[in-house]
Amino acid sequence: MPEARTVLVALKESGTSRFVQKLLSDQLVPSVGKAIEIEERQDEEEHRKVFHTPRLVSQRAHFAYTVPEKRPHYKPLLTSKKALDDLQLEMSQDLVAILTGQRIYCDESEGIFPYSMAYAGFQFGQFAGQLGDGRVTNLFDLPDKHGSMQTLQLKGSGLTPFSRFADGKAVLRSSLREFIISEALHHIGVPSTRALQLTALPQTKARRAMYEPCAMYCRYAPSWIRLGNFDLCRWRQDHGSLVKLADFCINDVFEGGKEFPAHLDPESFKHDFFPDKEDEIGTEPKEQERLESNTKYELFFRHVVNLNAESVAYWQTYGFLNGVLNTDNTSIMGLAMDFGPFSIMDKFQPQYTPNHDDVESRYSYANQPTAIWWNLTKFAQSMTTLIGAGPAHVEKIVAEGLAAVDEAMEKDIVSRANSVIASASNEYKFRFTVKYTDLMAKRLGIELNIPKVFTSANLGSIAEKVREFNNAILEPLLQVLYVTQVDYNNFFVKLQGYSGPFKTERGGGFELIEPDLLEVFFSNAQIQKLEKHLAGRPDSDSGETRQLVECAEKLNTWIDDFVSLVPSESNSRSEIAKKVNPLFTPRAYILEQVVDDLTENQKERLNDPQAEVDTSLLQKLYSMSVNPYDSDKWEDNLRPEVVQDWTTHGDDDDKFMKQLTCSS
Repeated sequence: MPEARTVLVALKESGTSRFVQKLLSDQLVPSVGKAIEIEERQDEEEHRKVFHTPRLVSQRAHFAYTVPEKRPHYKPLLTSKKALDDLQLEMSQDLVAILTGQRIYCDESEGIFPYSMAYAGFQFGQFAGQLGDGRVTNLFDLPDKHGSMQTLQLKGSGLTPFSRFADGKAVLRSSLREFIISEALHHIGVPSTRALQLTALPQTKARRAMYEPCAMYCRYAPSWIRLGNFDLCRWRQDHGSLVKLADFCINDVFEGGKEFPAHLDPESFKHDFFPDKEDEIGTEPKEQERLESNTKYELFFRHVVNLNAESVAYWQTYGFLNGVLNTDNTSIMGLAMDFGPFSIMDKFQPQYTPNHDDVESRYSYANQPTAIWWNLTKFAQSMTTLIGAGPAHVEKIVAEGLAAVDEAMEKDIVSRANSVIASASNEYKFRFTVKYTDLMAKRLGIELNIPKVFTSANLGSIAEKVREFNNAILEPLLQVLYVTQVDYNNFFVKLQGYSGPFKTERGGGFELIEPDLLEVFFSNAQIQKLEKHLAGRPDSDSGETRQLVECAEKLNTWIDDFVSLVPSESNSRSEIAKKVNPLFTPRAYILEQVVDDLTENQKERLNDPQAEVDTSLLQKLYSMSVNPYDSDKWEDNLRPEVVQDWTTHGDDDDKFMKQLTCSS
């Protein structure tokens, strides 16, 4: 493994800024050289005008140069050692200065200068115009230990040209939450952006519902491009900047499309392998244009669709909810990003949303797959001319732009785009359903042996296997969990650890279920109700006992189907499951405890630049979050008293299924 380097050595050896080098800047500051010239003059009025004044940037701009605003004090609170190792960086004063925004790195010869991206977005279904990085400064790109380039950025770094009516700040509350969840998701195995450094800003406050302490945190990802970047091109009707952006994504972000689904004929997805119940009966689908060959833009579109489909499958598997899934929060790489009032679902309640402001439950757990597909349809609309051009017209469209489109070509483009989108809709559903089912099966200790490579020849057999497993195992199980309301993620851990028999040899019906196994599916209070029912003296509880009895009978049948699928070796089920069942997930109430420990219990010390803050609770939360499958790495000597509460959660319903506002 390569040795860690100082940040300045790393930047000189392999630092770059791909977005700046390949795309178009706001013309107020048209080049890195001009930005460096302004920075070196240190004229406060000029700085404020070009770097920190919100405005509509020039028509074709993909970004605008900016720098972090100066703050009176900086207090580093937490560094992700795992992120530091992945980036092969060693901690130094230079790195601290860069990660806290006190120093910028720029290099005209390498085309490096901090910037903020321009993008638009559909927010809760309504188009919001130019948005952009309103409190984010992108710093530079560095390779990680695998050789993949990562873009580092500071969130909460102050006003940018895209701040609109906001203040460019981020409060400590939301910054801490984002830091922890991004590292937690990554280490669980969910595709996510990463966090590197959390810095408190003593004596810097932001007005939200009240004045709150501010923070800044450094995060990184292979790309921060989101669907909203393409929304902006569409809104501007700027075909040229659309082509440049799409080509950049294909060539730089996705390395020339080496993982695009070129091997899989899109004609394969003219068929919906998982039709909704209401779609199974009715008229035949409309005849669509055949898609014998693809352009790179169609493959790019399908790849973005597939990445997002599989990411949502991870979210649904682990009960993760972003809270705000607008198009400007949806990554082209399918990464969980820009975490709003997120949560990890404590109990299986499909209509749950962690966002108090989401009054229509647009982004509820049940609606997340549909919400992301809706966002992808907006992406398709932005890309219509490129995905609809097809092999017949794509070269002319790219070279000459919209001026090349005559009436006949427009008809061809619309027809082909509709066909591409219809096929992608079925592909999205297929990828999501198969990945979700495969992950859920593994959580139960069952290996479905889904092929890693999909081909036109094996799609049907894969779909059949998935449908059978869903009908026999997943759907009945989720119905049970919905009734019993046991802890969702802990249920899988308990089942994974259960090693006793599944059935007894006495009684009938659900009496056959081994009592110790029953405790995995039901609470103690519910088991008492079932026992009273069996004894002939049920509680008079308005149908709750009847519902529990029906649920137990369903479980009795389910166990037979489940046992027929689990591996025959006694420990195989546990071995499969423990690789995907985290022993710890950072719940909302835990994050709240840690935030309160800093902002309430240590308010004065947090705001005092010279005072030392006790970060032991935060460090404990980080340690458990980045080692979700290995409790031996939870630093036993650090705040051991919280482990039981944070992993078993107790019976206090008031701390579960919390909701938050969008304010951050």
